[in-house]
Amino acid sequence: MVFGTIPDNRGVKADAGVDPLVGRRLLHYDVLEKLGQGGMGVVYKARDTRLQRLVALKLVPAVQTGDRVQRERLVREAQTASSLNHPHIVTIYDIVRDGEVDFIVMEYVDGRPLNHLIPHHGLPVRHALEYAVQIADAVAAAHTAGIVHRDLKPGNVVVGTDGRLRVLDFGLAKLVAPELGDEGRTMAVLTEAGSVLGTCSYMAPEQAIGAVVDHRADIFSFGVMLYELLTGLRPFRGANQAAVIHALHYQTPAPIRDLAPGVPQALAATIDRALSKLPEARFQSMEELLAGLRAIAAQPNEAELLSSDQATGAPAAARSEADASSGGPAVRPPRVGSERASIAVLPFASLSSDKEDAHLAAGIAAELISALSGVPDLRVASHLASFRFHGAIPELSTVAAALNIRYVLTGSMRRAGSRIRVMAELTDAVPGVQLWARTYERGIEDVFAVQEEIAREIVGATGGQIIRAGSEQASRSAPESLDAWGLVRRAYHFWNHAWTPEGVEDALNLLRRAVEMDPGYAAARAFLGLYLIQRVVNFLSPNPLADMAEALSAADAAISLAPRNSEVLENAGLVYFNSGRYEDSVRVLTRAVEIAPFNLVAWGYLGLAHVWTGDDAQVGEGLTILERLLKTAPDHPSVPYWLYFKSSGCASLGRYEEARAAGLRSTELQPHFFLARLEYANALGALGQTAQAMAEINLVVAVNPTIQPDAVEQYVRLLSRTTERTERHLIGWRAAGWLS
Repeated sequence: MVFGTIPDNRGVKADAGVDPLVGRRLLHYDVLEKLGQGGMGVVYKARDTRLQRLVALKLVPAVQTGDRVQRERLVREAQTASSLNHPHIVTIYDIVRDGEVDFIVMEYVDGRPLNHLIPHHGLPVRHALEYAVQIADAVAAAHTAGIVHRDLKPGNVVVGTDGRLRVLDFGLAKLVAPELGDEGRTMAVLTEAGSVLGTCSYMAPEQAIGAVVDHRADIFSFGVMLYELLTGLRPFRGANQAAVIHALHYQTPAPIRDLAPGVPQALAATIDRALSKLPEARFQSMEELLAGLRAIAAQPNEAELLSSDQATGAPAAARSEADASSGGPAVRPPRVGSERASIAVLPFASLSSDKEDAHLAAGIAAELISALSGVPDLRVASHLASFRFHGAIPELSTVAAALNIRYVLTGSMRRAGSRIRVMAELTDAVPGVQLWARTYERGIEDVFAVQEEIAREIVGATGGQIIRAGSEQASRSAPESLDAWGLVRRAYHFWNHAWTPEGVEDALNLLRRAVEMDPGYAAARAFLGLYLIQRVVNFLSPNPLADMAEALSAADAAISLAPRNSEVLENAGLVYFNSGRYEDSVRVLTRAVEIAPFNLVAWGYLGLAHVWTGDDAQVGEGLTILERLLKTAPDHPSVPYWLYFKSSGCASLGRYEEARAAGLRSTELQPHFFLARLEYANALGALGQTAQAMAEINLVVAVNPTIQPDAVEQYVRLLSRTTERTERHLIGWRAAGWLS
């Protein structure tokens, strides 16, 4: 992910080519560019050369970490902050030292700071509330973990290109602040804007005079942020910092409804209470404040909130400009449909006393943490957070509660000579049920290669298990109890695990309801497009042209909403492929796997596009992709479809015996999947087994009597594009007598 602090309308890199660290390597991090600088240190964009991912490096000034006690405190507090595994908090991966310099390795978020997205007259009320709820949710999670931010401000919030909001620097201001007396703290505030102790305009009054602060200081800062989101103005202003601090203690902000008349009275009262001068007069917990915001957002009088962009007094031109500067609806935070799957990888146990074996086991777990971050819709506890449980592991339910996750991956490693055996287990920690377990044996001639290979195989398996578990949970819930995310997962279960023609209609109904519930949830639109086009290609559509047009429209809209969401891209890619747009399909599917290298579903669709529509070299490339998927993730829910894709690819090259074997296995795993059974029948006919081929075709027609051979032939011609390759997919049906 990415950490962006430079607004992209500047068109320049901050101090690029000037900073002496740019272009250097710190340990295994190549420093690419400087992103920003503050009192806490300098932030750089860097590439992790071991794990091949972009990260953000925050260098902590040596004067702040020069003594042993201070550095131990830094590490200890960073470990605590790294436990904040929350969808709206930027993750801390590690804290390391190069020479005398400490730097914190963080998630790198591709996006823009919130302060650059607030228009002159403030945001519409509904929009501001959506942001506020996400920020409050993140802060509440930090407070629960005992961490006070102390520098909440719009500049420390990034709105990602994926539409999700993240809060930066949780706990770090607290971590690196030197122990000063009251006078020292006051002078630090008065002389340095953006210092580690806070930013003056957003400080609580007690913080501004150097008094001891608690979580209620964050509540005050949050109130300042919400005031600014709605009005475009800070409530406490002055010609200099001393004047601002005076205003914090003695001035009352202008009533927010005077500046933004459309703000509901309940929301105005909430802000007034958060901005109380005395901590005891504010909300006493962020959870209490968050509950109030959610109640306001859910109030029946939707019209007041939805029309508040007009009530704020912002003219239409200004609103259009604000939409354009913020990327339009794509950057609006989703109300529902956030990720729900979360996992922690605990340190793998070494079953020997050799320290090298312990290092190897730790390396495998670290590789897994990195690799799992490439699985879409999955939040992964950081290395620092998970490795707190090194040694005696407590009950997995305790781990889940401490790290705020659901699934736990554990394992062990044993070495015998030049070979190692790794055992991995995936557990749903909430009910305490083991979902999957497997043992891997490898030689260790190349330790790093072995770590990576095992990690890839485990991630492939566990990613599929988590997909299956999430969809099964949604399928057991009443539809009316589900939000948009749950409706999408329930539709996925109908399509992938309970495949019937009736299930297709059920899935489409669920997805239409999800889009209606949350029009900005891109994945719901992408899945709707996918299942519409699947209704066409499975010959179940009452109006194929209309369904194809709606599918393409849904795919285009989903990409417009979330152009870097791998799950959106994977589904749109399949829509484009099945509509005969091979080049568009390959383009978006390639982008999907670049963004999320462990998105195995997207890899499978890329293989499918190549084996049907590419030239012979691309068909070979597609088959290589599919063989790797089938080998490394044999338990993935997509296996029946990958086998069908493989069968099609083998038929494209005239390798009918391989096509027959793959098609047979696909039909065994998914008996009602029409396309696999038809491909299997074609292979049988091409091999001279015409009676059996016709028997398989009759099974398809029995399940779907509307299927017609001329429609199937037309579909094959659309995808194959060349006469020679088309005939390879038709030869068996002709031999069996189904096609003339």
